[in-house]
This record gives sequence, structure tokens and C-alpha cells, in this order.
Amino acid sequence: MSENGRRLKFEIFRYNPQKNGDAPRMETYEVTEAPGMTIFIALNEIREQQEASLQFDFVCRAGICGSCGMVINGKPDLACRTLTSKFENGQITLLPCPGLS
Repeated sequence: MSENGRRLKFEIFRYNPQKNGDAPRMETYEVTEAPGMTIFIALNEIREQQEASLQFDFVCRAGICGSCGMVINGKPDLACRTLTSKFENGQITLLPCPGLS
């Protein structure tokens, strides 16, 4: 069980092939965990408060459509259904699903 106020560290794959000179890289962001927080909620917080250029797909937010699928700590999963409390050490790595980067 996670404690309120825990700091989460996200390592997120970033790359914009439409931006001249951009190269694939991992960037680090930190957020304070809230009760019931999902990866999707954390990503929205990062985009709203730290990095407006962060892009990710979502449609239903209910785990039905699969558009928020990504590789989370090495395993394919849905960002809208994956609780941050699942990661005891607070370290979360996000990569696009193979073939979708």
C-alpha cells in the first residue's frame, strides 16, 4: 500500500520525429502520488505542470479501448488501469508499445 505524498520518479521515452534534430531519449519527471493515482493521471499531471509537449494517447479512460497501452516497467499494460501504488519503489519507466514509436 502506498503512503500519501510519496514521490514517484518517471523515466519517459521522448522523441518527436517531426522536430528537426530531435533524438530518442529518456527524460525524468517526478510527481507526488495521490491515493488511487493511475499512470494516466500521473501523465496528465506531468503534462499540465511540467512538460506541455508530453504526448500520449487515450480515449475511454476505462480500460476498454486500449489506446493508452504502453510498456510500463517492461510489460505492456494500460495507463488508465495501472495504479502507481503497484510500484513499491516508486520508479516507473514508460516506453511506447513496439512498432508504435
